Amino acid sequence: MAKILGAHNVEAAGADARFAVEGAGGAMLKVSLEGRQQRFMAVLLDPTGVARCTVDLAPVAHVKDDPNFPGRVTLHIGKQLVHIDSRPTLAIEIVSVLDD
Repeated sequence: MAKILGAHNVEAAGADARFAVEGAGGAMLKVSLEGRQQRFMAVLLDPTGVARCTVDLAPVAHVKDDPNFPGRVTLHIGKQLVHIDSRPTLAIEIVSVLDD
């Protein structure tokens, strides 16, 4: 996930990891993953350091990347898809999956 989003460093301890992704213009996405709880936490900061979006989600069923969308990772959490984008700008999008 860190590689796809473009993080330069990853801190890891046991099953947990943290990393940050810097966006164009000074925005930043800080991510924390807790492996045992299958938990994803992130905060999206604007260039002035103001938190614009925070998410704390669990359990993450699986994570996918899509070659058609470079810089995007999609988390599957229940009936939700959470798209984390780093290109062209940092963004978090949450989409509900509807039953047919």
